[in-house]
Amino acid sequence: MNAAAVIPVYNPEPGLEALCKALADNGFCVVVVDDGSTRDLERFLALPSGVTLLKHPENRGKGRAIKTALAHLSGTDCELAVFADGDGQHRIEDILAVCERSRATGHVALGVRNFLKPGIPLRSRFGNLWTSMVMFLFCGYRIGDTQTGLRCIPRRLWGAMLELSGERFEYEMRLFPLLKKLKEPLEQVPIETIYIASNRTSHFRPLVDSVKIYRALFSKV
Repeated sequence: MNAAAVIPVYNPEPGLEALCKALADNGFCVVVVDDGSTRDLERFLALPSGVTLLKHPENRGKGRAIKTALAHLSGTDCELAVFADGDGQHRIEDILAVCERSRATGHVALGVRNFLKPGIPLRSRFGNLWTSMVMFLFCGYRIGDTQTGLRCIPRRLWGAMLELSGERFEYEMRLFPLLKKLKEPLEQVPIETIYIASNRTSHFRPLVDSVKIYRALFSKV
């Protein structure tokens, strides 16, 4: 399908191998970025053949992992890069749907969860509501899920994303001011809402990373 699936990983979860296999079986060029993991490293050895594993010698953050993957993919013939989490929160069906929407429209596409469903962790529900309001005020986008890690990016935007500042979670949020600056439309695809053990696998630090995120929104791109 001439598309890459990128999975940034810090300490791999049990579902990583199965996800990579499903993605490869559906025609994706699969790229895993080991962002300085310190445990369960044997799970990387179990990845299917053909999966590209890129490594950071130490933890540098999700933003840097995304840039590492995009720099690698710039030397391939892939036209789309879909980013997904490796902890079981993204179904293969939803990844395919987001990728297909981006391919059909030529726009960035987001996988958007329903935060009104029962069982959503309170910090995720509140954080998304607040950030969505701020996003609309400063960028003009009505985004149902600002925290989503499921995003598909067309190749023509990779250069701008490689130049975008930010190393950790704030980098993902800076995508939206960048899209506003470039006058890019934004697609939103409803996806299944899955949280593993009340989102225990998340590496998001509510106070530190929230400060970085809002600082990123208020700064120029």
